[in-house]
Amino acid sequence: MARILGGNQKTALKMGHAIWELMDDREAASAGLADVVAVGEAYVGGAPKFKKGVKNKRGRGTGKPKALIAGDRTGQAKPTMIPNAQDATPGPIMNQWIDASSAVVTDCNTAYRKIGQRFASHHTVNHGKRQYSRPSKGAHINTVEAVNAPMQRALMGVCHRLGQHRFQRYLDEILWRWNHRQQAVKIRNQKTSSGTKTITTRIWKPISVVEQMRGLLCIAVGRQLRRTPQWGLCRP
Repeated sequence: MARILGGNQKTALKMGHAIWELMDDREAASAGLADVVAVGEAYVGGAPKFKKGVKNKRGRGTGKPKALIAGDRTGQAKPTMIPNAQDATPGPIMNQWIDASSAVVTDCNTAYRKIGQRFASHHTVNHGKRQYSRPSKGAHINTVEAVNAPMQRALMGVCHRLGQHRFQRYLDEILWRWNHRQQAVKIRNQKTSSGTKTITTRIWKPISVVEQMRGLLCIAVGRQLRRTPQWGLCRP
């Protein structure tokens, strides 16, 4: 950004924080999730460096930044940084994000059993037993896995490291881009033994940078930003 605008890195970083702040739509800027909603945690970060005699825990035992992600089948998702995956942590967040008449799908984390009773129905999949979907119930958490994928790719191409201090801002940007995509229909013809079959596939495409900025500026009205004592940005 500094090279494109012809400024220095400090100015670009300040502008970047202002854009990140506008991308925070966890509260009321976006609609709630409904119908069938998948919920899960994401542990973001690469593999730690090898040290002889040191065993690094994986999954819920790791020290990596943790995010709670919920996504419905319409392509919308919500993220937030969480300290742990115990019942007291995701419960109030899910109540705020998800409509009570929804069907919730999670993994077999015992913390979700009690939380799932607050919704119309609760289905689980057991990844430990290589169960990734339950077709009879229409249950899977592939939506959460799909949201987690661009966060992991950001480590390779852009961010290289998502630290605890700025982790929520990275989440806001990645999920804002995820929620502001456009649908497209892809039609292709496949040859079969009985002739030609037309296959229609729905795909998602990112909107242009100009449209992204236009969307951000629309929600910037009345959303004033102030400097913090640490020279960051926050909303009053």
